[in-house]
Order: sequence, then C-alpha cells, then structure tokens
Amino acid sequence: MTPQKLQIGQYSLFLEETNSTSDAMRLWFEREKIPEGAVVYTDYQTAGRGQQAAKWESEPGKNVLVSILFQPSFLQADEQVWLNICISLSVQQALAEITSLPVFIKWPNDIFINHQKIAGILIENVLQGSRIKYSIVGIGININQQLHLHPQASSVNLLCNKTTDLNVARSILYKHLENNYSLLKQKQWSNLWDAYHNCLYAKGVMANFETEQGIFAGEIMGIDKKGRLHLLVEEEVKSFANKEIRLIGIVNK
Repeated sequence: MTPQKLQIGQYSLFLEETNSTSDAMRLWFEREKIPEGAVVYTDYQTAGRGQQAAKWESEPGKNVLVSILFQPSFLQADEQVWLNICISLSVQQALAEITSLPVFIKWPNDIFINHQKIAGILIENVLQGSRIKYSIVGIGININQQLHLHPQASSVNLLCNKTTDLNVARSILYKHLENNYSLLKQKQWSNLWDAYHNCLYAKGVMANFETEQGIFAGEIMGIDKKGRLHLLVEEEVKSFANKEIRLIGIVNK
C-alpha cells in the first residue's frame, strides 16, 4: 500500500519579518503540536543562516524564504544523506520548472544556474536514539531580487528577465518536495540517487578545491552513502566530508 503523500504548506505561519524562519519554526514546534509539512514563511529575514554559519542575504519581499517541518522517523541517523538528496533535488527541479534553464546542485546542497548560486538549503536534524526525530529544512531561493546580491549569486529575475509570483514559486517548490519525499518514504532511493548525480555541479570535469592543506585540482566522481564527496585526484580517489573541502571553481569553465 502506497503511503499517503505529505501535504506541505496546508498548515502554515506567515511572518512579515523574522530573524530566521528556521528559528521561528523551532519555537513554534516547541510551543504547539504542529503537523509534519507545516511551513513558516516570511517576506524578510534579518538573520537568515546558510551552511557553516554563513549569512543568507535577502531583499525584502523579493524571494522565497521558508522553513518546513519534516518527521522522517523512517530514516536511521546514518541515513541523513537521503533527506539531503531529497530536499536539494526538489529545489533543483522546482527551479528547472520555473526558469526552463539547466539547474545544478553544488555539493552538498547549494543550487546553481550559470555557475551562480540561486538557492541555499539548511537542514537541521534532531535525533532520537538511532533515528531522526524531526528535521527543520530552511530554503532560500532568489526569485525577484536584483540588488545586494553576492557577486557569485543571481536570481530568477536576473536570469530570465521576468517577475515571478512568490505564491506560484512556493507552490511549485512544495509540489516537488511532496513528490520526492514520497519516493523517500517508499524507499525508492535509487531514483533519487541517480537524479541527484545527474545534476551534480562540476561532475566529471576538472575543478579547483581548497582544504586546510592548500589548493589542488580534482574531478568530482560523486558522493557516497555517508554524503562524502569523492574526487579523482592524480589517479587516486579521495573522500571529503562537507566541512573539509571547498570548491573554488571549474578549471577553464
């Protein structure tokens, strides 16, 4: 029997302004019994967070800024990579639908178009024993923003020269999240795995990377079941965790 598909956004909280939708979701979850798929969204974040404590800049009223509650208790603690694959693939697919452009996932879960970042994801998992008790997934997508963007970032508006209704953009995002989360619950993981690798940024090309030991060139082979990046470096495959390495740029892109 196919499990019922999660309905994302049917239970939602809108905040005109907040420091962080993920922080607001955590407070809401602590104070009230809210269902899986609940969403906090806002027009403006004063202290949005990205990966590794990076700050997420956003122009007021221009972008999709949401946090979603998931309760993937069917996943073991060492299976967290699958939730990351599910979420990042959903954002990639949503942006491909919105823009009709090639969209890529820069490991582990930044979203790139034309070598520029257009979306970021922050997944915060809370464990209970050997399983994931709940996850707060923060997603920021540059939709109509034109000002104050990082030099290596862009937006749907700048790339496509069009204004996008934020309600429509959120609906498209929720649709892809629902579809892929359903695949995740049904353990159709090979489909998610293949789709993730098919749109992995810089896969199969030479790129420059930076670690504490210095800068070197390597070729992305893919990721493993622990979420580590596999690189081919001088005929040797090496593995790196998220905080151990940074992709600087593609060689001769």
